[in-house]
Amino acid sequence: MSSSRPLKHPCRFVFILCVAVSALWSAPASAGPIALGEWFQFGFTEAGVPATGCDPADPAGPFCFADPGTGLLDAPPWTFVAPNGGVTLTVSDAFTAGDRFEVFDFGRSLGFTSAPGDPRADCGNDPVACLSIAGISRALFTLAAGHHSITIVPILSPGELGSGLLRADAVVPEPATLMLVGSGLLFSLRRRSGRFARRVGRAKEAR
Repeated sequence: MSSSRPLKHPCRFVFILCVAVSALWSAPASAGPIALGEWFQFGFTEAGVPATGCDPADPAGPFCFADPGTGLLDAPPWTFVAPNGGVTLTVSDAFTAGDRFEVFDFGRSLGFTSAPGDPRADCGNDPVACLSIAGISRALFTLAAGHHSITIVPILSPGELGSGLLRADAVVPEPATLMLVGSGLLFSLRRRSGRFARRVGRAKEAR
């Protein structure tokens, strides 16, 4: 014959369970590496408050209108590894003009995006439009090879709510640079082969 003990303090148990579920549900998204060569949206509120990702990728961030060619960033910092040759990092405001940002890498300021222009300018969340319409604040930063950890702080935010665009692209050497590198390698190989041939000749003469 088995007997079951009544659960002591059932209300306390239910309360603890609710708190645990609530904490899990409201926990911010963890930061992760971003892919090179792709556009991403980030969110921001008032000036001086660090930018966030976009809900639902980052539940702590504002809701962002997703675009087929633009991903939503999770919680900052936004990290990536730049290959040899480095990367170019593009940061731009989105939708209506008027916002401006300071960009950081591992907490070190890289600089500011351009001063915004006509507040009536609106590029939506199309990266092509945002990089071509006058008055939209944007900037291009060149970063060396290695690890990077990006954070962004709005320094102007008239509407105290908005979203911006971010993209990191691997630097592709120009054809002239590739030719110089190739000719340098060829010259080096010729010199080494010449030295090797002379050493072989001397060895034969010594015999």
